[in-house]
Amino acid sequence: MSSFLEEYIVSQKPNPVFMPYLSLGDPGYNESILFAETLCKFGGDILELGIPFSDPVADGPVIQKSYRRALDNHPFSMKTIMDTTARIHTLISGKPIVFLTYLNPILAYGMKEFFQDAHRSGVRGIVVPDIPFDSKDYKMLFTEAEKAKISLITMITPATKPSRIRSMKKYASGFVYYVTSFGVTGVRTEFSLNLEERINMVREILNIPVLAGFGISTPDQAREISKISDGIIIGSAIQKIIESNISSSENCRIELSDYAGVIKKSILE
Repeated sequence: MSSFLEEYIVSQKPNPVFMPYLSLGDPGYNESILFAETLCKFGGDILELGIPFSDPVADGPVIQKSYRRALDNHPFSMKTIMDTTARIHTLISGKPIVFLTYLNPILAYGMKEFFQDAHRSGVRGIVVPDIPFDSKDYKMLFTEAEKAKISLITMITPATKPSRIRSMKKYASGFVYYVTSFGVTGVRTEFSLNLEERINMVREILNIPVLAGFGISTPDQAREISKISDGIIIGSAIQKIIESNISSSENCRIELSDYAGVIKKSILE
């Protein structure tokens, strides 16, 4: 059975989707609401929201610093995360929200409660980078996510073998997050070899949309990678804009709207 996220991405075809990323609470939760609305108004089709965490092993320095600012500026509260997400959901015209988080915050909150409250807040997908799909915890996550009608997004890297991809099929839901290069998140000038061949293989094996992320930042990169995928994910470049305008939310909003518009235009060309 297809999920809400998968149906949404397919409904946008032949156009690829653009999924911008924001770290919640950087520099503040009210600013996150403003920036999220801006990104979706000017080009974002799906919104990815990062939950601040002290040990984000999959993230590069830009996003790590954004989490540090969020945690330093405000006492961490999952209630604030859920309430902020719900407020964002009401402002972005029904566009899907995807959480990016790590296993520890989910377990600390309570797995069942986390997924129930996330769904009530408008979340329809979740990325958990620090847990392999064939672990006991992943299977528990998948079960609770499925009950809450939230897709647990499968991450695949350039190092993932075809045999392992085939074994992911029963857990693949929503879309595949294809990591375009080795390493953690961050702006890059080059991506892994055979990217088109790999994305086509993943799509053929798992039979769900494939969105590509990690390192995409320029309109040219977005244009080229969107030609071979079902959409693109951009995080660090967006957080760099926020970091550069930390003292002026209005300047930040203007730069984010310009950037989102340019990226969206590039993938539609």
